[in-house]
Amino acid sequence: MGQVVSTTACVQAGSYPVSAGVHCLPPDLTRRFKKISKEILSDDVTDIIIRVAEQGAEPNHYPHDTTKPAFSYKYMDAGWWTSGFFPGSLWLLYERSLHMPLSTSSSDILDLALSWQEGMESQQYNKGTHDLGFMIMPAFYRDYQLRGSNSSRDIVINAAHSLSTRWNETVQCIRSWDSMSSPRWNFSDKNKNFLVIIDNMMNLELLYRGAELTDDDELARRATEHAKTTMAHHIRPDDSTYHLVNYNPANGDVQGRYTVQGYADNSTWARGQSWGVYGYTTAYKHTKDPEFLSTAKRLATYFIKRMRETADNTGMVYWDFDAPHTTPPIRDVSAAMVVCSGLLELYELTGDAQFLPDVAQMLEYAIWHSKAPNDADTVLRGATVNNSPDNKNPSFETGLVYADYYLLEIGNRLLQLNLA
Repeated sequence: MGQVVSTTACVQAGSYPVSAGVHCLPPDLTRRFKKISKEILSDDVTDIIIRVAEQGAEPNHYPHDTTKPAFSYKYMDAGWWTSGFFPGSLWLLYERSLHMPLSTSSSDILDLALSWQEGMESQQYNKGTHDLGFMIMPAFYRDYQLRGSNSSRDIVINAAHSLSTRWNETVQCIRSWDSMSSPRWNFSDKNKNFLVIIDNMMNLELLYRGAELTDDDELARRATEHAKTTMAHHIRPDDSTYHLVNYNPANGDVQGRYTVQGYADNSTWARGQSWGVYGYTTAYKHTKDPEFLSTAKRLATYFIKRMRETADNTGMVYWDFDAPHTTPPIRDVSAAMVVCSGLLELYELTGDAQFLPDVAQMLEYAIWHSKAPNDADTVLRGATVNNSPDNKNPSFETGLVYADYYLLEIGNRLLQLNLA
């Protein structure tokens, strides 16, 4: 799939280092990405994030999704799984400010980033969640990367060890949810149920980085074995994915496969598929295991195929590729942003550009058809948190903090790839 690209190495014009796998793209695709970058890197985008940051929030509360129709943020406490994305968004802007001028100074952005991450520090010891990667890495690891902060380095290390406590040697996985219930089932006994969701692939980088910072190979081993177990049991023969697998904690046997936030157990929840693409790209980055690279590409190929089929090649991403279509459609721009960021990293790692025309198309759709109103708290709209028929309080067509986070990450990736 995709188009053939030149294998002549590009000359990097920006201030980021050249990535080993990057090659020149066809001129028309390069022009498309530069036009996209102009929108993502605009002052309008920066100003929305800064406005929300300067408004502040109740102590230790963080943006999650938005109300309708006002698109004003609803806030959750620091223990909620999305709490790290808004501080992380500020760190992405700070990183960007080191490579291009923004409407807010680097020093002011840094002050906001440090202020917003402060309420997250206690989460480094939270052993009750698998989401510590989402909660800790976006802010604290970037603080360590960009400024060499020893305190943030220690927080990353402590969080990695906290996450590692959820490991089960028999199952060969990190436990995701402690319990889960729906109108169809009730998994409340941890001694009988070991629940693992595809999203957990995104939290493995915390273990890999913790291993790098401490030379603790056990952290990396657990991340790698988790990825292998998920590869064996979450992926269907057609390369679509289940959301949830329930293992027997005593012997590691699979007891059932489900989809909690998607349409049905046998459907493909778009964001779950995107977590898989990004997660296996990350696993390949840290291990160079060709099986992980192959898996990332297979999941991506399926995602792109279904995106094209269900949205008539418009670049729109439905919330679930198998859900009945409605008018207006129920989209998930967050799934699009996650998969686009993951595929840009895959290109950076390997030089394989086969998915980039579709990445450009999804970004074009998001920019020109999923922008939130000018006075909204988010850049994007059209995100679906959970529209499962089992969910009594569905959330769709909203702004969502991690849709914006991955949009900002995409902007920084395009800068790094000299596509801005």
